Amino acid sequence: MHQIRIFEVMKYLLSTLLFCLSLAAFAQNKPIEIIGEILDPETNEAVPYVHVVNLRTNKGFVSNTEGRFWINMAKEDTLMFSAIGFEKYHFTLKENVTTDKLIVTIELRHSTLELETVKVFAFKDEHALKRALIDAKVPLQDEKPGLKIPGVKTYRSAENGGLAIGGPLTAIGNLFSKEHKEQKKLVEVSADYDFQKIIRAKYNETIVMKITGIPEDKVEDFMKFCKIEDSFVSRASEYELTVAIQQCFTDFTALDLKDN
Repeated sequence: MHQIRIFEVMKYLLSTLLFCLSLAAFAQNKPIEIIGEILDPETNEAVPYVHVVNLRTNKGFVSNTEGRFWINMAKEDTLMFSAIGFEKYHFTLKENVTTDKLIVTIELRHSTLELETVKVFAFKDEHALKRALIDAKVPLQDEKPGLKIPGVKTYRSAENGGLAIGGPLTAIGNLFSKEHKEQKKLVEVSADYDFQKIIRAKYNETIVMKITGIPEDKVEDFMKFCKIEDSFVSRASEYELTVAIQQCFTDFTALDLKDN
């Protein structure tokens, strides 16, 4: 009889211990609500449309236009924040966190891209440039009495009493200066053309109609209403641009219904 009571007491203590361990495990695995905003620390302005991915579950979403987000995460989860032009940021919870809600601020720093050094020639190649310099016809200045320097065609006294030398060296300098200006202008025009080409390829009437289902006779009005900055279109991913267009389409539809 006495042994039976001891067995019952041990059974009760074991059940109680298992129950307490279950509660502790449940409390430890209980998701924590994360409410936050994403900022650029250099300007203290919000960073919109940031990709937020839970690396454990491989599920994610995009922050809103004000850089705000909301998510439930477990202590073993890791959130990765990424946006074009910014370094990736990984967020984890500390082991001693006991609250069920956290308000956080995520700062994304600008990424630095290193470009390889390239040689730029205004001519087809370096050989063509050298040949052009050799064949260049240099107009000679009227020779005046004075010192003769070997290898230099002309010499004259400067108005302020100094020396002014004219000849191949001056012509080469002028040629380099002219070609440099033309090359710089060509690069600027090409860069602007390429930029506009990227914008039109990523954001145009056909893409808008495909994403929103808007009829063709209203797509022009929508494009005028939805002012998406070119800078955002150029760096946005296909998913980010789709979200932005859908949000804009919601506002456009609401305004259209109100007017009717």
